[in-house]
Amino acid sequence: MFQRVAFILLGITVSPTLPLLCAKSYIWTDINGQKIEADFVGANESTVTISMEGQELDLPIDSLSAFSKALAIKLRKESKTIQTATPPVQIKSKPLYDWKDLQGRVIKAEFISANSSAVKILFNGQTVELSFSFLSQESKNLARQLAHQSEPLTKQLTPQEIQIAATRQESEEKGTDPNGPLDLSGPQVWVSADGRPLKAKFIGFEGDEVSLETGSGNEVEIHTDNLSKQAIALAEKLKSLLDQKEKRAKSFAKVRSKMKVPTVSADALDQMQELTNTDGASIRARFVDADDFAVTIVLASRIDPIELPWDKFSSDSQILLEALRRKSLTVNRAPSISPAKGSRLASFANGPFKGYNTVFQSERFDAALSSSGSSVKIWLKNSKDPSKPFKTFGIGFGTRYTDRTNPEKHRRRSRKITGFENPPEASMKREKTTISGTLNNGGTFQYDIQINDKGLTLWSKMSDPNGEKEPTNISINTSIPGIVPNSKNKSMEEVMPYIGDGSLVLKPASGKTRIFPYKEKWMTTNAKYKGQKFGAMDSATIIGSPYGNRISFMATGSGMSFGKEVAYGRVFPFQGLSLSYRNGSSPKLIPQNRAFKVLILP
Repeated sequence: MFQRVAFILLGITVSPTLPLLCAKSYIWTDINGQKIEADFVGANESTVTISMEGQELDLPIDSLSAFSKALAIKLRKESKTIQTATPPVQIKSKPLYDWKDLQGRVIKAEFISANSSAVKILFNGQTVELSFSFLSQESKNLARQLAHQSEPLTKQLTPQEIQIAATRQESEEKGTDPNGPLDLSGPQVWVSADGRPLKAKFIGFEGDEVSLETGSGNEVEIHTDNLSKQAIALAEKLKSLLDQKEKRAKSFAKVRSKMKVPTVSADALDQMQELTNTDGASIRARFVDADDFAVTIVLASRIDPIELPWDKFSSDSQILLEALRRKSLTVNRAPSISPAKGSRLASFANGPFKGYNTVFQSERFDAALSSSGSSVKIWLKNSKDPSKPFKTFGIGFGTRYTDRTNPEKHRRRSRKITGFENPPEASMKREKTTISGTLNNGGTFQYDIQINDKGLTLWSKMSDPNGEKEPTNISINTSIPGIVPNSKNKSMEEVMPYIGDGSLVLKPASGKTRIFPYKEKWMTTNAKYKGQKFGAMDSATIIGSPYGNRISFMATGSGMSFGKEVAYGRVFPFQGLSLSYRNGSSPKLIPQNRAFKVLILP
């Protein structure tokens, strides 16, 4: 039976610096005759690392059949030949550091580099990678500090590595080519109308709005007026791919609905099943969840779930999985949990809140904290007409700084979360959640979220490491998305059924309240208030149809900066806007007594 193991110590896995053997796929067989199909990644004397559907597994060589063991040894030798074909320039000598795991075990090794989830070290002459999930907080902080301090020429690169880095930088500047190979499941590089790149995953494209998910887990909506022509073409191509994917999924859903499936017991949902893929390779896994697009399973060798498309399974396995899916809908089953890993919190692996860490449900709204730890999604329920679909809002903690690497073109960028300190378990009962950890510059952060029947309260703090030349500011940002798809191409008569009597109400700390009817242009309403004073904004409230309930975003306390931003090209309030909340006098702190509040009222 295949078993995932941490080899040698501290969960070290070989990390080849070059792509190996063009990621060719092989059939791997263990000593019990079970087979899986996966790409070869790397190997050492005792372990072979393979990749299946983008998920890496470490297999002890002794657990493999004689043929697969011989294959691993052969590929290991070939990979060494590839890596030594272009000898690298001599690496400068580096000091040794103590690297400690969660059990207190220590090894001494040189530091090479670190990313958001692991550190590369030179141990006994071999480049190895330590996952942050195995390291003590002290060692994780050391890795991030060294990564921030290291000079780009500390390790001289091979010509191939230089070419790869140059290609990656060029790709970021130019953005993802819409005519090249595209992957819906991975991030793309989007270029704004003024030439700024953003790396984010495509979610959808409706009307004039492109929905993206950033690396920090925040969902953003960008108007096409703010995107380059190439980015718009990219969105159109990805939407076409998504439409095709949804069409295939709906077609196969009809096929599944007519399947004659075996009778399975509720106990089968917690048992390992024998499954096969379309090539006949077998895997043992436990069913977790399924939708029209994919099946979520937990391999016998792992504890964290993975998603595989339906068409990756043989017809017999599809029938079994459909039987398990139907059974899961009829039993009161505790949700499965995907454990915390690297820069991701523990989250629900199945059910309607899949991918969320903390969930709160009430009569007026549902709210959930993403596994990214930095964003909350709100589903506003319509109490006047419960049959109407929920209106959604996004709230995210932002840690931004000015990147001055290029003196001719400064850019605003986000600090990424690289790890959590005592991350909270997934829960549907917790009202107060605190998330703390480290950022990719070695700084620290703390996000606090309080949720009850009336709404949400959010506050936060962060600090930069000593000597940080590019200081970080913290803010809480809200997205009020547009509610009319393809609004540019609709007449007001076509728009009215969507917006009803909806309005945006802006209340200042001093001055008269301003009401912006959804059916009225921004400039028309602003003209009515011309010459009237409007002090610092105190609240922004959405009322009327199609919302059903009121949702009010409120500033608290003095000295806080709270403002709205309407993107270029948005003529009406129903096309959406964003809100930003920060501390005007102390940019690294939003204290609890000046917290950002979201009230949801009848």
